[in-house]
Amino acid sequence: MNQMMKCVVKERPGPGALKLTERPIPAYGPTEVLVKIKAAAVCGTDVHIMEWNEWSQKRLTPPSIIGHEFAGEVVAVGDLVSTIHIGDLVSAETHIVDNTCTLCHNGYQHVCANTSTFGVFRDGCFAEYISLPAENLIVYDKSTPVEIVAIMEPFGVAVHAAMEFPLAGRTVLVNGCGPIGVMAVAVAKKCGAAKVFAVELNEDRIKMAYDMGADMVINPKEVDVVKEIKANTEYGVEIVLEFTGNVHAIKTAIDCMAPEGKMAAAGLPEGSVDFDFAEFVYSGKVIKGIAGRLMYKTWEDAKGLLAAGVDLSPIVTHTLPLDEYEEGLRLMKNGECCKTILIP
Repeated sequence: MNQMMKCVVKERPGPGALKLTERPIPAYGPTEVLVKIKAAAVCGTDVHIMEWNEWSQKRLTPPSIIGHEFAGEVVAVGDLVSTIHIGDLVSAETHIVDNTCTLCHNGYQHVCANTSTFGVFRDGCFAEYISLPAENLIVYDKSTPVEIVAIMEPFGVAVHAAMEFPLAGRTVLVNGCGPIGVMAVAVAKKCGAAKVFAVELNEDRIKMAYDMGADMVINPKEVDVVKEIKANTEYGVEIVLEFTGNVHAIKTAIDCMAPEGKMAAAGLPEGSVDFDFAEFVYSGKVIKGIAGRLMYKTWEDAKGLLAAGVDLSPIVTHTLPLDEYEEGLRLMKNGECCKTILIP
């Protein structure tokens, strides 16, 4: 095996500063595995790292390999690894937790206070190889397309949000139809939602939302979202799945909720969200934060949904060689793709 690999590195703090370069193939410990990357997906987080926003500045210490969504083949395992085998097709839970804190001990590993995230806090998967703890790997049937396995991590966010509250027979509003939002549309339909509304500005994403099963997509540039929702429901929607991270859109979605309505919120606004708290209390509404995926229940739910027929193939709109990572980031930044896959 060649001891060097190509990879995309954030070389230094500041906007840009990404470079396709070579580094040694990573070592792996007794409880870790070495994975050869078959496909890696571009995420909005990778764009934030490129732009060096405040979130990135607080978390990433360059130089570091970026990327955290992938499919790969296990090529080596540590001496203490017994659950993962050479040749397995795998993806991985992004968050590496300590399993020693009170949160982990109570089953809340997904919000572990001592989380380390690969592709952010440690080297990621925009590379030919990655080493990770064996406990983080999820094994897939080898017949599963690598492009689908590569997007299972973001699919998990959609699954976690959509399955936080029972959807069968309920009216559902998916707020924002980026990659995770349109996947949530598909999950809501598969879980038996009575009617799935979606809110989106981008025309390509509006079409994608319909393709994934939305009953009605509302463009807030053209109509009043609250009036449209109230005109097509008895009191408003029963469930909101929020993915925009846009302060105004979040406040609008709260206004769209029926009394006793529930919101699963995965979008991250840059500012605070103010709303009529008294009205919120008196109407019995609920907002639940969605942090990543439940470890590891969500991954099993996601596998089950694939087996039940959820088709994620329309989500992958572009495939590029790793060398063209800049184009992949540009497509994501400009909203010109759903998911772009990079092939090392």
